[in-house]
Parts: sequence; C-alpha cells; structure tokens
Amino acid sequence: MNKSIFIALLMLFWGLCFALSYFFIPGNINKPKPKIIVNSTPTSGSVTWYTSIPQRHADRIANAFKIKTGIDVKIIRGSTFLIKERLMSEIKNNDTWADVITIADIGTFIELKNQGHLMEYGSQYYKNFPKKYKDKGYWAAFAGFGMCMAYDESRIDTPPQHWTDLLNERWRGRIGLEDINTAGSQYGQYYMLREKLGVKFWEKLLSIQKPKIYYRTEALADALLKGKIDIAGQFSIHTVYDYKVKRKTSIKGIYPKEGIPFILNPVAIIKQTAHLKEATAFFDFLLSGKGQQLMQNLTYKYSLQECTAPLAGIPSLNNLNLLHPENKTKYAEKQSEYIREFNSLFQKRE
Repeated sequence: MNKSIFIALLMLFWGLCFALSYFFIPGNINKPKPKIIVNSTPTSGSVTWYTSIPQRHADRIANAFKIKTGIDVKIIRGSTFLIKERLMSEIKNNDTWADVITIADIGTFIELKNQGHLMEYGSQYYKNFPKKYKDKGYWAAFAGFGMCMAYDESRIDTPPQHWTDLLNERWRGRIGLEDINTAGSQYGQYYMLREKLGVKFWEKLLSIQKPKIYYRTEALADALLKGKIDIAGQFSIHTVYDYKVKRKTSIKGIYPKEGIPFILNPVAIIKQTAHLKEATAFFDFLLSGKGQQLMQNLTYKYSLQECTAPLAGIPSLNNLNLLHPENKTKYAEKQSEYIREFNSLFQKRE
C-alpha cells in the first residue's frame, strides 16, 4: 500500500475513534453516553455557545438573538459534565471554540474563574440579580431550578413526603435517579442532601434501596409513567411543570419541607474568546429582561432576575425551603470526590 494512503487512512481511523469517544462513559461501557451536538463550525461575526439546555430551547434563544442583532450563534450542546469535560480539555490544549458557556454547575464557573479562564466584563444587567446569584464581573445566574421528588398520582396514593421516606422498604427497587456522571443537577442534589442529611442517607439509598439510574430526564419520566418505578427521587420542578401542566400527564411533584436543593445555571464569557464584541452582546441578551423571559417561557426554569415575574403554576421560591451549598468553593472542589463516592455506594448494592 502506498505510504501516503496508509497515513491518510490511519489519521481517519484515529479521528473516528476520537469522535466516538464522546458517546461512552468509562465504567458504563454498555450505556450510551449523551452526545454533544455541534450545529455548525464557528465563523467570524458569530458567537459560539457551549450549553447544557435542551437543543430545541437553545435553537429558539439563538434565533431570537440573531433576529435582534444579526449575529449567528453556533451551538455546542451536551449534558453538563460532558460540556465541562470538553471545555476543560480544549482549554488545556489551547484550542477552544467557546465564547459563552451556560451549564448547570456553579462549581465549574468557580473553577474556571480561579484558573483565570473567565473574562471580566461589567454588564449593565448584573444590577438586576441578587448578590447570591452572581459574581459581579464574571457570571450571573442565567437560570435556576429546584430538585424535588415526583410520582404518578394515578397509581400511588401515599407517596413519600420527606427525603428520608425514600429509605422505606416499600420503595426498594422502585426509585429512579439520574446519572451523576453527566448530570450537574444530580451532583448538586447529592452534595446538598449530603450536607443536610449526611453520607449515611446516601449510603442507604444507593446501596440498600437499589435505585435505577437513567441517563436522560425524559427516560426517567417515561419510567415513572409506565410503572417501571414508583418514585423519581431526583426530578426538577420545571420538569414537573412540563409533564403536569403542559403535557397533562399524571406526574405530580413532592416538595420536602426540610429542603429543596437549588441548582444554579450561570452564564459567563470565556477569556479565550475570539469574538469579544459578539460574546458580550450575547451575554447581555441572556441576562436582559427579554432573554430571561424567553428562557423562562421555554425551559420553565426560574429567572432569578428581580424584575422578571415567575410562571403561573410553578411553586414560588418564597414558599420553598431552598438549599444552597454552604461553601461554593468546596462545592467545586469536592465534585470529583463525591461523584466517585456516589458511584462506589451505588456499586455496593446489597
């Protein structure tokens, strides 16, 4: 075989291997890893947005921004920790397309800031967000959402009312959770309930109660409606709204009084941006009144901007006991350790 042809085939083979590596989770080789969707190659006069919000919502937001400004938005979309993994790898290799990022993990933004990878920018819209929902000059909360439990009220008459009720033998093998290796919300819930209830709670839930792990929120909701599980032990308030109010299903939320883990989905500009003007314009749009109202209407998550009214039919934040990490830096630092801990406890199932 001609040497140049051999080298070209070899490069093609390694390129395919690299692309396929995004679709598998180490330690879960039989489970498909949620894919990262790249909708086009960035060009000049555009902004590249790394995000974990659903593709259909990202497309609508990008289109609204283009109509307003004429600037194209190139979307790279995946689950929270897949996007983080990709971005960190690209930054390490000094080869990232990212201009703006929104994912559901405050820890990632703290890590990026501490490493000097967030651009300092004085947006006019910071003033509209409470202090606890921003790091002025670096990021603000594009969205927020609470983690609750859920059940099918057409099948279950007496659901659990407290997180510790999940430890009742009645629910053994009948609880569903999302994958902590990809879902920032599952890590947030694990961390905050670990602070509130202790590691023993999670040890019993994961090793004795034999929960089932789902890799997409839709799969978890589907399992609930088909009776494959009785309780979604990790379900977001905006997903309850989607299935209960919009889709008219029999899914109902449970909001434990001892606390609702509250997940922030910040937005920030990556310091390595090659499109500064476009990135700052898109950042401002996402935090503006129009951007916040659009986000809320599409995703059903909470806007934390003080001047944006909440959606009707979603529990008011004032009526919920919200749990936040007591120490955000520790929240970021413990991520890898606690994800390993979760996986270890899950693998100890009796």
